[in-house]
Amino acid sequence: MPTKIIRVMLVDDHKLMRRGLKLILEAEPDIRIIEEASDGNEAINKALNYKPDVIIMDINMPILNGLDSLKKMKEFGVSSKVIILTAFTNKEYIIAATKIGAKGYLFKNADPCDLIKAIREVSKGRSYIELSVANILSYGSNDEGHSDVLETDKINLLSRREYEVLVLLSKGYNNKEIGKELFISEKTVKNHITNIFKKLEVNDRVQATLFALHNSIK
Repeated sequence: MPTKIIRVMLVDDHKLMRRGLKLILEAEPDIRIIEEASDGNEAINKALNYKPDVIIMDINMPILNGLDSLKKMKEFGVSSKVIILTAFTNKEYIIAATKIGAKGYLFKNADPCDLIKAIREVSKGRSYIELSVANILSYGSNDEGHSDVLETDKINLLSRREYEVLVLLSKGYNNKEIGKELFISEKTVKNHITNIFKKLEVNDRVQATLFALHNSIK
């Protein structure tokens, strides 16, 4: 059975960065770089025209930054999964990106293997939060030196089973894997996840994962 090719677009204003990423990623048999962009506006136009499976995008770019670009992509109906790859380590940027719709978040000092894994995970509809990103979310903002108040009111709304589902969801398990682990059907898992989203006031798995990490649910 032929390998399914993941079509990727690179968005970064540094040509050297794009060249380096291309060399690393195209060494993988299932990843192909189909386009590149150097600013947010160009990224939007090319995303609409070429419809990549995955977009790897920086935040700090000229004309239109990565967060505003991602927001406009969602408004225009771009279905590509977006991974933020940036030097910004502030918790506020991480949360903002995922609220807008990023499916992955990595820092530029991440191991290339993590980026490759992230591409494969988000192409399957999963989320990917790199370990160092998760640590910042778990232990508070890196420049403030303290943790934020836990959202215990929302946590207390969860049933025991919903809590168990959230733990597995935050580890990257898909619905089938969660069902197998907890000995329940995929339909039951979906129902639990719907309830979790409603109680936590989140919109998707990435935001639920961030909630779990921020509140030390593991």
